[in-house]
Amino acid sequence: MTAMGPGELLSATADVVREDPDKRLAIYVHVPFCLSKCHFCDWVVDIPVRRLRYDEEERRDYLDALRTQIRLYGPLLTGLGYRPEVMYWGGGTPTRLTPRELTHLAETVRESFDLSTLRQWSVETTPNDLTEDRVAALREAGVDRMSIGVQSLSEYQLRVSGRAHGPDDVTRAVELLRAGGIDNFNVDLISGFPGETLDALGETFDRLLALDPPHVSVYPYRATPKTVMAMQLTRRQIEAHDRTAMTRAYELSMERLRAAGYHEYCHGYWVRDPAHEDRDGNYKYDLTGDKIGFGSGAESIIGHHLLWNENRKYDEYLGHPDRFTFAHRFSLDEPSRLTATVGGALMTREGVVFERFRRLTGLSFHDVRDTPYFRRWLTVLTDCGARFAETPTALRMESDTIHRAYITHLAYTMYSGLTPERA
Repeated sequence: MTAMGPGELLSATADVVREDPDKRLAIYVHVPFCLSKCHFCDWVVDIPVRRLRYDEEERRDYLDALRTQIRLYGPLLTGLGYRPEVMYWGGGTPTRLTPRELTHLAETVRESFDLSTLRQWSVETTPNDLTEDRVAALREAGVDRMSIGVQSLSEYQLRVSGRAHGPDDVTRAVELLRAGGIDNFNVDLISGFPGETLDALGETFDRLLALDPPHVSVYPYRATPKTVMAMQLTRRQIEAHDRTAMTRAYELSMERLRAAGYHEYCHGYWVRDPAHEDRDGNYKYDLTGDKIGFGSGAESIIGHHLLWNENRKYDEYLGHPDRFTFAHRFSLDEPSRLTATVGGALMTREGVVFERFRRLTGLSFHDVRDTPYFRRWLTVLTDCGARFAETPTALRMESDTIHRAYITHLAYTMYSGLTPERA
């Protein structure tokens, strides 16, 4: 199936959903606007720069479509018994919206869902977009966690990465959040940027740790096709680190964070206090339950179906926000559709919990694992250094091998063209 509207969704999923006593739901709201297009970011590669930088008047059509979609599907999902547990607004940069736009969008969500069961509401931001009135509007709406896209605290690295903020903006953003009553926040960093030295990464951690963030995310750099930095690598305008250097950069991050009292609860996610964990991340990677994604570029899993509003069909979304442009029921015929789901779970403490996987996808993990695609894919991960441990209830990756296997796999797939199909 290539598209699905509310009637088809209800018809295709109602029996599955009604039979499942666990009606937890994650809500994702996609806001595809930014001040600039970063050279490493793959979330907005299909969005033209002009559209990405729309002002309030130009954003109106998108926000109208977004609110229409929320008003349509919120009551439908509520009628099926779903109760939201976590909500995450990402993009793009949601805080590109004005306080008025943020408030109206939040009101639409509240009118469409019963949020009394919500455990955490997170919103992404960049340091240069955060203002006192935006923080106040978000706090008033009920937002209790923010994620700041920092990536580096090196002025040089920020410039070559296409970021619009500077290191001092990060300090100011942290101060604004704390002054505005949002004490739970995350700082995103990227390790292993092409050309970045370990000394430069260490200096980023010196400045970061002085801010005492409750949560730190560290993502090894990946050269995603169509991003500016990936094209620069292809043209040899810049040089990529090899996997040894990429691994060393991530391990430096591990050393610095552990020395500061943080622990890694999922690959790349670091906290001191479990109360500051990213519940949305835990929900998705732990295979906790279904999720609904609103907006162009957003992905959903409802009643064993993968649903998607594709970024490249932005204009189609504006005209038909009631329809998902892509819909697929999970099956053994297309096991590759499950790669992200399985891969995310393998980066967690528990790994792929078989019962959760069955409830989310409608499939037996053992049957999925026995497909030629997944046999090859798991073999590639083993060749990349993963060590697996299996119990009667779950398959997990040994924690000390996760980062090495992940980075080695990145290096092979991004720089050598190796894919599971070609392994």
